Amino acid sequence: RAKMGRSSAQFTLADYESLSFVEFDLVFAYLSPAAMPKLWLKAKQEMLPGSWLLSYEFIIPNTVPDFCLNTEENAPKLYAWRI
Repeated sequence: RAKMGRSSAQFTLADYESLSFVEFDLVFAYLSPAAMPKLWLKAKQEMLPGSWLLSYEFIIPNTVPDFCLNTEENAPKLYAWRI
């Protein structure tokens, strides 16, 4: 969609541990709950202030998301944390 709509958005599919998050304004994750604490630490260390970490379905333990969105009735939520 981004290419066809001539959006400036860029999408990267990769192992998050091999990426530097500093270059991203938004990171979207759909990972197992076990991976979420490690992802959160990486995001807090590498992402710039004002960027966003989104997670579909899984929360980050011991954090409060800045917002959550019900995508549809009885569907998992989308959680968002502003760095």
